[in-house]
Amino acid sequence: MQVSDVKRFAVIGLGKMGVDWIANLVEGGYEVVGFDTVPEARDRAPKSLAKALGWVAKKRHPEEEGFAEQAAGRLTVVGSEEELISQLGSCQVLLEVILEDLGLKCEVLSRLAPHLPDAAMIWTNTSSLSVHTMGVAAGRPDRFVGTHGMNPVYQMPAVEVVRHSDIADSTLGMTLEILRGLGKDPFVASDVTGFWVNKHLVPFMLEAYRALERGEITVEDGDRGLKGSLGHPQGVFKLSDFIGNDTMYRVAMAMYLATQDPRYYPPAILARMFKNGEFGVKAGKGFYEWDGFKATGGRDFSALTIKCSDTLLEV
Repeated sequence: MQVSDVKRFAVIGLGKMGVDWIANLVEGGYEVVGFDTVPEARDRAPKSLAKALGWVAKKRHPEEEGFAEQAAGRLTVVGSEEELISQLGSCQVLLEVILEDLGLKCEVLSRLAPHLPDAAMIWTNTSSLSVHTMGVAAGRPDRFVGTHGMNPVYQMPAVEVVRHSDIADSTLGMTLEILRGLGKDPFVASDVTGFWVNKHLVPFMLEAYRALERGEITVEDGDRGLKGSLGHPQGVFKLSDFIGNDTMYRVAMAMYLATQDPRYYPPAILARMFKNGEFGVKAGKGFYEWDGFKATGGRDFSALTIKCSDTLLEV
């Protein structure tokens, strides 16, 4: 298979990251068939895609009238896994964008992969999990590659392309070429826990949560300080809300279980937010209160400050 043969993608997972990836793919002229097991995600996908493509059209295609509408027409959302499977024979790439749960990913990929053409590639958007393990579960490690997009995918140029021990050179090369054709700036990382980006980002963010937990900083002052001093566009807490505090919890726990490194163990404040559904932007509440994508103010966590063991046990 050559890059020119790639015309159609299948995308499993229509949450924010999945739809953001689709925005890039349809912008690049690819046809996409998408599915999610959650009916609400399937229902939201066309509206979310339209919003993303509105930004894409304004920023990158201002002279092309009707660009967003034409691009949106290249997505077909199907209503069942059986219907998705019936479409896989005409897809050259399957992109997996589901929860950061290695067992779940392996289970889903093992069901879907046999229905792809023999030459088809599989991309996974995992941000920390073993790409090789998933490739083996899918039965085609040589044509399996990690493509960790940054959030929001259709705006951020970087893609972390994860190389593992059994990947074919052709798979890696074609993936890089396709991504560059989409206007991305891919870089290659090794298949180690956290790869390159999260190996450094996650401990940094977890220490910020702990500082908040210790009462050393407030949400808004913390983000203001990083923006003004280190040039961060958002700061740690707002970034966490955009990524999803549920995702941050899952990534940190997966990295801890893989390494037993205590730096990766999710602090109590993040575990509490995960349990309470305070996932950030998508839930309307996280480290900030949210009105759509607009933060209306940082939340006060002073009541959760951990100064002794009794504080932790009582809250």
